[in-house]
Amino acid sequence: MHVQLEKLRRRRVVDATGTIVGRVREPLVDMETWLIDALRVTPTRHAAEELGLAWSWWWWKRPTIDVPTGQVQAASETVILRIALGELREAHRPMVQLDDPEPVSIH
Repeated sequence: MHVQLEKLRRRRVVDATGTIVGRVREPLVDMETWLIDALRVTPTRHAAEELGLAWSWWWWKRPTIDVPTGQVQAASETVILRIALGELREAHRPMVQLDDPEPVSIH
């Protein structure tokens, strides 16, 4: 099944236990392979607390997490993950810390 990228936005994301994680904010496309390699998800207030993220009432200030597409079990009107929210917390690690020096390109 093929879906237009803009139609993925706002789809509900649910973990393996049925807990609502949040909504898809945008799909992230790898420009070399043209494949969607992650979904940027805006977590619900409960999920943000579980993940240790600061949550805001303002939509443009809410945190986001990138969920690799390998963690997606099924997707239609709702995106269902293979893992529970607790496992997502362990898998979610920031790529660059704010106090780290400028990252070095390996290409």
